[in-house]
Amino acid sequence: MSNSEEPDFSQLDDSALISLREEMRSELERLPAHSVDHAELAARYDLTTAEINERARVAWSRAI
Repeated sequence: MSNSEEPDFSQLDDSALISLREEMRSELERLPAHSVDHAELAARYDLTTAEINERARVAWSRAI
C-alpha cells in the first residue's frame, strides 16, 4: 500500500480489525517513539480507532 492510499478498514470483520490493532500496537511499542515509521503507523492505528468508533455508533443507534 502506498502512503497516499488510506486503508479501508471497513472491509475487515470485527475479529480481523481487532487482531490487526493488536499487531499494530505491538509494532508501535517496538518502534522508536519519534521515528517516521512510528508516526505513520500511529496515524493508521488512529484510523482503526475511527472505524471502531463508527461501528459502535452504528450499533448504538440501532439499539435505541
